[in-house]
Amino acid sequence: MKYLIDTITSPAYWHYVLFSRSGVQTVLSFFGGLWLFIESLDFFNIYTRDQYGSYAFFWVIAISTVLAIIFRRPIRSIEVAFPEHDFCLEVRIGDIFDASGAVMVSTNTVFESDVAGGKISPESLQGQFTAKYFTGDQNTLIRLIEEGLKALDGPPYPMGTTVPVNTHGKTFYFVAMAELNEQGTASTTPQAVEQAMSGLWRYVRESGELQELVVPVIGTERGRIKMPRKKMIEKIAESFANASIEGKFTDRLVIMVHPKDAKRFQVYLYEIKDLLNHALGRR
Repeated sequence: MKYLIDTITSPAYWHYVLFSRSGVQTVLSFFGGLWLFIESLDFFNIYTRDQYGSYAFFWVIAISTVLAIIFRRPIRSIEVAFPEHDFCLEVRIGDIFDASGAVMVSTNTVFESDVAGGKISPESLQGQFTAKYFTGDQNTLIRLIEEGLKALDGPPYPMGTTVPVNTHGKTFYFVAMAELNEQGTASTTPQAVEQAMSGLWRYVRESGELQELVVPVIGTERGRIKMPRKKMIEKIAESFANASIEGKFTDRLVIMVHPKDAKRFQVYLYEIKDLLNHALGRR
């Protein structure tokens, strides 16, 4: 609810709805439809031109604007379906840990997990996960991750290395997608993100369960990639669609955008849907 209220009261939202290119196109589309309807009434002598009020034009503009606002009202999720391949992509505004499916947790190539010692920021997704599910017991989490890495060569481990952690009745996939420098600061690249996504898809297809899969908009915050959120969402969506066409590994992928990020970086789901429909060839 707070996200919806924040969106409605945001000047940027109203600029997007009414004054952006897509917003103006929506208003004009409704205007054209209404005007065609009125012309049809005139053609059949139901409501002729001599009956038009002096302000009819402005009424049609006003009604078109209201319809455009309703059509582009704030929403919390959008879907792009692939019925021919039996899977669906969703972009949702919300807390990733409230999702019901398996959740991706981005991590580093050495799988450093020490939050209490300050090596991992408590504000990072990994830090939030530790605080929520392993409060005061991060050693258990570290042990579970180490067990998952026993059969692998490293550290460091390749980008895309995936380790499952099962807790609280859910599955969390820890995926290597960033490197730590000597000061312990994480960073990544668009290429590393692509490798991380490919590694996750491959692991879930070969070893995971067929269930809803939830991923964050990775790399854009602490990964320090200078890329707009909507562009990263597009990259994740394209990677998922291409991998799913090769071999299905989930019925639904949810790309989760935190409400604070959606507000701060002006992530509008109608715009995202138009972008994805175009990028994924769904028009």
